[in-house]
Amino acid sequence: MGGLLPPAERRSSAVLGAYVALSLLLLLTGERIPTDALRGIGAWLFAPLDRIVLTADRMVAGWRENQKLHERVATLEIENLRLRVAGVENQVLRAQMELPPWHTQPLKPVEILALAGEPIPTAAVLSAGRRQGVNVGDAVLTRDGLLGRVGEVYPNLSRAVLLMDPNSALACEVESTSVLGVLHSFASPRPRLLLTGVPLADTVLIGQRVLTSGLSRRFPRGIPVGVVKSVGPDPSGLTHEIEVAQSAQLSRARYGFVMGGQPAVVGLP
Repeated sequence: MGGLLPPAERRSSAVLGAYVALSLLLLLTGERIPTDALRGIGAWLFAPLDRIVLTADRMVAGWRENQKLHERVATLEIENLRLRVAGVENQVLRAQMELPPWHTQPLKPVEILALAGEPIPTAAVLSAGRRQGVNVGDAVLTRDGLLGRVGEVYPNLSRAVLLMDPNSALACEVESTSVLGVLHSFASPRPRLLLTGVPLADTVLIGQRVLTSGLSRRFPRGIPVGVVKSVGPDPSGLTHEIEVAQSAQLSRARYGFVMGGQPAVVGLP
């Protein structure tokens, strides 16, 4: 009968028979097969292949990350060039309008030693004081944005009043629109920052950045404060109720900077 089958079918029958015999053998002797030894042999045989695959995967991931970094560097170089051109143009325009030039304030690095306040921190102890050149009213910030201002100064320590302090007030502006307002902290019905005093006629959009306006004179203009989280009419219906999400996160605030500012003007926030 086997001689009557074509060669291809005879080979298929032989392979099928071998599979059946192997299956029966495994069923009969499966419990006595040294599986640990087989796993060890398999791991030894496939280990070089695993290393090759892992190395190739890492090379591909590294190449992709390198491409993204090159794109990021190119983007930052273009942005840096654009900012340089804008800076030169700004200086020329300010000179033509007889406005005082911008002055870059020096930054003093500090360590945030402790936070105080419940449930949201309202004060922080800094590792620098009068001997390190820290003065009352100096701005305290991180690389993400403003934390608050120095309220008390000691020889080698200082105490910062944070934005979430209910007695804190900060003159701000909305980026790209120059809409002005005053940032206050409110504890009820939940802790939050609200930009107050913005008329309903002014347009403020969710996602816009909020910066210091410089009108309080305690803080230089242009320090990032937060991002507009929500916009709606206040209970009086006369102004906006603008909630701001703070840029500087206290949960990650371990180190910061103190920026010297101009003397405070009495009567201004």
